[in-house]
Amino acid sequence: MLEYKKGDLPDMLIFLVTIFIFAIGLLIFAFIIPQISLGLEGAGLNNSDAQSSIDELTKLGEEGMQRGFLFLFTGFIMGLMISSFLVRTHPIFIFLYILFLGITVFLGTYIGNAFEQVATSDALAATTLDQGLISIVMQNIVVITLIVGALSMIIIFAKFSGFGTRREGSPL
Repeated sequence: MLEYKKGDLPDMLIFLVTIFIFAIGLLIFAFIIPQISLGLEGAGLNNSDAQSSIDELTKLGEEGMQRGFLFLFTGFIMGLMISSFLVRTHPIFIFLYILFLGITVFLGTYIGNAFEQVATSDALAATTLDQGLISIVMQNIVVITLIVGALSMIIIFAKFSGFGTRREGSPL
């Protein structure tokens, strides 16, 4: 049953991989949307009725992707902090958390470099310059992962001992 779920170790790795996937995906969308807008304008669909829709689509590609990424990014961090508070863990497991955070930070360097390779490719270089927020987060993904992981560990191991105590008749 999910109410007796224990463990919070893979959350940081899931956070890292999910942010990477969304950053690459939204960067590609930010590249595609202006191309579609230019195609629509070039096809003669830029009359007065359709022009406002094309302008909204262009604005989505320029600004909406960054705002969406920021929304998802902060949502993932808040979700990670909330799950850290709700998970009961014995302090003896702090060594495993530190070890797993180290592995996650190590993998974060590779993920940050992979994003850099994709973002600086010839096709996406101009789009990367326009999408500053996504670039800033992904360039600092190792530091962000370390800070979020440390905060998560502090929340996991420093919460009140009375929260989530064993109930009478509970299998845990």
